[in-house]
Amino acid sequence: MKSGSIRLRLRQTLNAFLPSAARLRNWLVVILLVVAAITTIFIASADISLSTSTASTQNFDSIGTAATATLPTDFRVDKPATVRTVGTYAAALTATSLAGGNSLSTTAQNGIYNFGAGVATSATDRAIGFLSSGTATSSGNLYAKYVNNTGSQLSGLNVAYKVEKYRGGSNAAGFRVQLFYSFDGSTWTTAGSSFLTSFTADANNNGFITAPGTTVNVSSPLTVNIPNASNFYLAWNYSVSSGTTTTNAQALAIDDISILGTGGGGGPTVTLVPPSL
Repeated sequence: MKSGSIRLRLRQTLNAFLPSAARLRNWLVVILLVVAAITTIFIASADISLSTSTASTQNFDSIGTAATATLPTDFRVDKPATVRTVGTYAAALTATSLAGGNSLSTTAQNGIYNFGAGVATSATDRAIGFLSSGTATSSGNLYAKYVNNTGSQLSGLNVAYKVEKYRGGSNAAGFRVQLFYSFDGSTWTTAGSSFLTSFTADANNNGFITAPGTTVNVSSPLTVNIPNASNFYLAWNYSVSSGTTTTNAQALAIDDISILGTGGGGGPTVTLVPPSL
């Protein structure tokens, strides 16, 4: 057999097994798309990490001034139709629907607000809040999803935040913000009286020329065991303090959240016992 024929057959055999350049490019595109999709899923599901050395903080200033502002990653909101009700993190929304600031109107719309400390359309200091009416937003919830990545079980959290009032309300029951916590984002436990911020009735439903009109600083330890690598949820619930009447409501907001883990770190204690002589 001539050498030319041998070379031709070898080339034909190799071509049968080796992919063409076009096929290689197609496979490369597929691989890149899969990697991009996996990366996107990972980023979307990346929860806020808890730490025992550096507090996780959020001041909401990055959301801008728009009424429909997208919340920071792993924060969500909702507005249940029942008073003093916490919904589920999974079903909650990722954006506000209204904006407010100085001189919030007595006829302001109920709902989920992107509040600005100053002029609503330009203030850089933002907060997430709610306003009830007689027909809707009987409750409002701000949710946050965390994960314990410390390598050890946490025995609690140091929790700090501000509750700000952007409009008065003459509802006789007053309004309040109560913090709740959960391990699954749907079954909630009250964080207790240390995390209850209540406001008595105001003389009218006026906004404040310089908003917010009142700011309450909340800071207290929350004693709860959080296993390593597990999720942990917080919910700030806004609603009327008692009863079911939600007219003449106060507008309240949450700002400057700080969460620091406690009691984590450290492995098992090892005791060395010298052998008997």
